[in-house]
Amino acid sequence: MPRIEVFSDFDGTISMEDTGCILIDSGIGEETRKAMDVQVLNHELTFLDAMDIWWSSVNLTFEEGLELVREVELDPGFLKFYAHVQTHKIPFSIVSCGLDIIIEKYMSWYLGEEEAKKLVILANYGKVVDKKWLVSYRDETPHSHDKSVCIKESKEQFKKEMVEQQKQRELAKETKQEQAEEHVIVFCGDGISDLSAAREADVLFARKGRNLEKYCRIHKIPFTPFDSFDQVRELIQGLQDGSLTMTEVRRRQQQECEKEV
Repeated sequence: MPRIEVFSDFDGTISMEDTGCILIDSGIGEETRKAMDVQVLNHELTFLDAMDIWWSSVNLTFEEGLELVREVELDPGFLKFYAHVQTHKIPFSIVSCGLDIIIEKYMSWYLGEEEAKKLVILANYGKVVDKKWLVSYRDETPHSHDKSVCIKESKEQFKKEMVEQQKQRELAKETKQEQAEEHVIVFCGDGISDLSAAREADVLFARKGRNLEKYCRIHKIPFTPFDSFDQVRELIQGLQDGSLTMTEVRRRQQQECEKEV
């Protein structure tokens, strides 16, 4: 059975709508934000600079902000998926360009406050002071958070563990050849900010009808389209019980990105 790790975007992936956009639109307005989105895509404005403008426009208390996103739906299959990775001790991290304070509170509505505090949330840092939303970015990249970093670190850590295990076998003078453990990184996303992580993943889930799926089809990046975390859970179960191999997963993903649509 391979060693599986799961990383997932939050806005538009775990939550069905972008909570950050809802809050930002309350300040700068949807029309202006979308016009700036186009500027970012055309490389006329960095995502980081846009974020500064967007968040500085928000004029809400934290409680008022939470009220605006309170009705945003959770992916219908997420809770079963989360129960599965917890039961099987599969590492799971939320990787987001959004704000940690919103993500943790939102997840507490579905998991409870204690469970939400246990989540690994790799996001930008937010705090609200006198209705001003202050953001500290996770890194200095143009996207405010290079989501590929955590995946690269995980891969590097796995390699180190494999090297150390080999050294221990040699010291013990073991002659039996151990089959190399397979390391499988699963990433789930929906948008352009997920691209760096998407390119590093072994299994890429792109939400149907969103920008990440469109980008993958245009640029022939292997992926699996999904509309519920039930599909993510089913694939993981298949890899665990041996009914599905990574060879087959790679074949399916390659076939998907080559489809004429």
